[in-house]
Amino acid sequence: MKLLCELTQIGRGRRLRPVARALLSEYGITPTQLKQITEASNTIFRVFTGSGEGYVLRMTAPKSCHGADEIRSEVAWLNAIDRDTSLGIPAPIARLDGEYVSEVLLPGEPKPIGCAVYRWVPGAMLDDALTQDNVRRLGVLMAQLHVHAAGFVPPEGFHIRTFDSVFPYSAEGFAGSEPVILFDKDSPCPLTDKQRDVYQQAMECVSQEVDQLMGNKAPLRVIHNDLHVWNVKVDGERIYALDFEDLMWGHPIQDIATTLYYVRWRDTYDEMLAAFRSGYQSVLAWPEGHAGQLETLIMGRALILANYAVVSEDAEDRAFAPEYLERIQERLQGYLDTLKQN
Repeated sequence: MKLLCELTQIGRGRRLRPVARALLSEYGITPTQLKQITEASNTIFRVFTGSGEGYVLRMTAPKSCHGADEIRSEVAWLNAIDRDTSLGIPAPIARLDGEYVSEVLLPGEPKPIGCAVYRWVPGAMLDDALTQDNVRRLGVLMAQLHVHAAGFVPPEGFHIRTFDSVFPYSAEGFAGSEPVILFDKDSPCPLTDKQRDVYQQAMECVSQEVDQLMGNKAPLRVIHNDLHVWNVKVDGERIYALDFEDLMWGHPIQDIATTLYYVRWRDTYDEMLAAFRSGYQSVLAWPEGHAGQLETLIMGRALILANYAVVSEDAEDRAFAPEYLERIQERLQGYLDTLKQN
């Protein structure tokens, strides 16, 4: 039997569907239908019920560096946001025994799958409704999350990474870690020497920026760290933040850089940046410490994703890696060329 990481998204869903049905009974949920959401790294099912209540079951991918402790930490912040604010989020659902996170060990798999259930939120993905007004509202939403995070008191056992390096997912002490192999000539990373040199130069710039950021006196706060256009829904006047799995201790400008990376190379980027900034500044001061800081941290996101593509256990990721690495190299080279001009 193949491991889950060797299957396609549809193949993983097919294997996990009966497990999902059994698991939902622990939450007191009897599904009438499970619909797999395939545009996701994890295996995610939309759960339909006879009562009309809708839920989402997220079954964390084996390639993920997130274990049960991190998922419980995610749930803790979501519950605090749900209790303290009216912000749109997918509220976590507890099991019948009061716990929120389930661990399922499948035959042949090296580690258990962390699972959690959330309320389904309506609306269209922001990427399908990418107007300037909706991007402005996203800026408002992120600033409101930053306001809440500044006063959030984590419970005992709260365990998340800190965004204090270029590659925070390589940190030890968590359920998994991503080795950094972009710069290792003996690794299976399909980079030419010329490409690797570009990656190295960009990494040094990002590393210096992160070190300076971590050296300032501003306190760290919990940041979403993955609030991109496929993790946001818009439903009329409501906007929802989804998928808090990647939250970390960090600074607001790092959160913003992660979000804007996913629209950075669209033709309308300047307009979207202005709209996002306008929304953010309606709540908080813009947190960029100096000119170019945001752009450098956006390049940091590019490096994280490039390394992820080559260390992922998934066959689909590895097959995509050469094309993706070339695309990222072109973006990094453009950034470095701009630095030289300035």
